[in-house]
Amino acid sequence: MLYKNLQALTASTILTLCPLAAFANAEVQPNELQPKDLVGMSLAELSNVEVTSVSKTPEKENEAAAAIYVITAEDIKNSGSTTIPDLLRMVPGLTVTQAGAHDWTVTSRGFNNQFSNKLLVLMDGRTMYSPLFSGVIWDTQDTMLEDIDRIEVIRGPGATLWGANAVNGVINIITKSAKDTQGGLAVATAGNEIKGIGSLRDGYKIGDDSYARMYVKESSYDSENSPTGGSAGDSWHKTQAGFRSDSKLSESDTLNVQGDIYHIGENVNYTIPNISASPTYAAAAEGATASGGNVMAKWVEQTSKDSQTSLQVYFDNTSYMTSFFNDKENTIDLDFQHVWTGWTGQEVVWGAGYRLVNSVNDPTSTQYALTPEDRYDNLFNAFLQDKFTLDPNDLFLTLGSKIEHNDYTGIEIEPSARLSWLPTSNQTVWGAVSRAVRTPSRYTSDGKLEYGILPPFSPLNPSPLPVLVESAGNPNLESEDLVAYELGYRIQPTKSSSIDVAAFYNDYSNLFLDTAITPTLVFPGPSSAIQPYETENTNAATSKGIEISAKWNPYEHWQLNAGASYIDLVFQNKAGGLNSNFQGKQPKEQYNIRSTYLFSNGITMTNALYYIDPLPGIGISGYERFDTKLSYEIAKGIEVSLVGQNLLDNEHQEFTPFLYKGAADVGRSVFASVAVKF
Repeated sequence: MLYKNLQALTASTILTLCPLAAFANAEVQPNELQPKDLVGMSLAELSNVEVTSVSKTPEKENEAAAAIYVITAEDIKNSGSTTIPDLLRMVPGLTVTQAGAHDWTVTSRGFNNQFSNKLLVLMDGRTMYSPLFSGVIWDTQDTMLEDIDRIEVIRGPGATLWGANAVNGVINIITKSAKDTQGGLAVATAGNEIKGIGSLRDGYKIGDDSYARMYVKESSYDSENSPTGGSAGDSWHKTQAGFRSDSKLSESDTLNVQGDIYHIGENVNYTIPNISASPTYAAAAEGATASGGNVMAKWVEQTSKDSQTSLQVYFDNTSYMTSFFNDKENTIDLDFQHVWTGWTGQEVVWGAGYRLVNSVNDPTSTQYALTPEDRYDNLFNAFLQDKFTLDPNDLFLTLGSKIEHNDYTGIEIEPSARLSWLPTSNQTVWGAVSRAVRTPSRYTSDGKLEYGILPPFSPLNPSPLPVLVESAGNPNLESEDLVAYELGYRIQPTKSSSIDVAAFYNDYSNLFLDTAITPTLVFPGPSSAIQPYETENTNAATSKGIEISAKWNPYEHWQLNAGASYIDLVFQNKAGGLNSNFQGKQPKEQYNIRSTYLFSNGITMTNALYYIDPLPGIGISGYERFDTKLSYEIAKGIEVSLVGQNLLDNEHQEFTPFLYKGAADVGRSVFASVAVKF
């Protein structure tokens, strides 16, 4: 296996770099180039990049005691991606799969599944997870990618600061300030799978120290293909609009206000289980709709050089309707934070927050229901973290804990200890021990779901009758628990290269498992049966792995990035539960390499190749994916781009179909884009 993967990595390197030969005769004049604007920041600059997701306050990336990867605005521009989950493929340690035109899974360090629920995703500090299953509905998460400043990805627990459900990682999407997006921008994209994407943004000054922008984005995607031939019937479209304003109220006070609204229409080929004398799956090509909006305000006051206070409040509304349920959530969230650096050698961050979630489920079929249909949940939290400078500029110890009270499990305590050591100016060694929890969700506590039908005399159904599998939530669940041990090393061997290595060992307990309950079979009729299951804390797992990322600038106009990851995830209970066995759904090994090359004639070329291991538990073969983007500034402020994705084959399957949906392959995509600044 290792030899095969090394072959794939070697092939990746060759295929990624060889397109440059087409421009071998292009004369490169480095003095005319602007690497900072075109390729991104140099490695020397990157070592001084400040990140905020590790400590909830700016700190240098090379001091951070966590496995962190930053996707910069230039990475986003050069990638050719049109969706946020597609952007995340470049991060080592993340698993990103596409199950259809509008369905993605994104996981960190294992537990790959449709209902991935151990990864916290935020946009400018606003939580984007669904209270329905503690995960992210990725097709509802969008913005103009041109307005994203960076994406900070932490692999590993972040619960000490961010709270429950930040178990295996935190993704923090940080958008640009309105001041940095002045003027107009129009972007139009179309291709064989993208029917059309149009974005329009206008930024303007509204006061002496106040700026604003507004945007609208319309996206329409064609259906993917079914593995059995023909269309998968999952085309979709989305309309989204939003605004942001940034104002300096005084010498010490700033205010940020922003918001978005969206509406999505999706075609879906549902296969609904229906048990009867002749059990069948009732197939229906129907639609699903999603809509929502949010508004957020953040006030920051720099009371002195040693003290900063912030208060953030947001309201979020989401609605998701399918042929078998209609789910709505309203969330109000308040977060207070204070940073104090007045004590020598210490940086204290503390805060408190409150969240109220109202979720309403209106079942439109017997397949899915929540009881009670209307529920209010309260979450109270407080945290304290202190970063000690044990040796100036060399040794840092960070201790902290978050205390939360939720309506499902009561009080949860999530502590961590992190140590970072800089033995030389170009090296960092760090380690961490953390506890994190995933609290029950509406589904695991209150849900009822009909999974599907097991045929007679099958491995999971030895009876002579077809069996409808039905699971129910459990209001007495405890939280899923993780104790994580991490060790990392960063080095910058030369001014033009850097290597980042992170290793981890995770110990999970109290994992949720849908377990068969008595009576083992219920017979509603003479020729049918029902097998009931209930969610219980009866599973456990361990995982270990390593993640490597590297950057190299052979020349100032050429940047190379590479990533590799390995994970071994083993469950204690390998059989018996409906959702017990994530084993086999997580690729053990993943590799990627990206090359961005600048030419003196205004052309930028980016090539990326990915290798993904097989998913034997669900019968998905390993595959390679090659993407390329060629862009050219034809005139000042006007750029045209040509993008190809999945160019190595016509189509391939990355994941099994989502619940009740038909299977879909990911096809080859070619599209063109025009961006005009005005």
